[in-house]
Amino acid sequence: MQEKFPYEAPIVVVTEDMCDLNGHMNVAYYLQAFDIYSRPMFEEMGFTKEHFQNGYSSFAVEDSLRYLKEFLLGEKIYPRFRIENFNRKLIHIVGILLNEEGQLSSISETIIVHVDMKARKTVEMPKEFLAKLQTIKEKHHQAGKIDFDLRLKIRPR
Repeated sequence: MQEKFPYEAPIVVVTEDMCDLNGHMNVAYYLQAFDIYSRPMFEEMGFTKEHFQNGYSSFAVEDSLRYLKEFLLGEKIYPRFRIENFNRKLIHIVGILLNEEGQLSSISETIIVHVDMKARKTVEMPKEFLAKLQTIKEKHHQAGKIDFDLRLKIRPR
């Protein structure tokens, strides 16, 4: 499973403040883990300081989270990501959280949109940006298709 998600983020350890009254990690921290630990991949994709200084950014427009196995206090979380698809304006990112046994514990899908911050409107990504995404996507897909159904999709444009 993990080889199909080549972007490997740092390991997270579940702390007491991440746990709720049920004694497991609260749902808010799942989203936080997916959000925070995918950020370095965004820079690799081209969402650099220079890109932002040129007036562009990205906004999340849709998320899907699935909770398959709970995380308990002190357990290690292994976040991993891949670019599933993209078109001229949208990127579909899939993330997983694995437990210490390598079992799939949570799935995140996010659709982000490329935005012109001056107009605060969706715009096409530059050609060199799209070329970089294509290279990353091909690298991410070399290990094969994901072993579970995806809930989100984007159309080619």
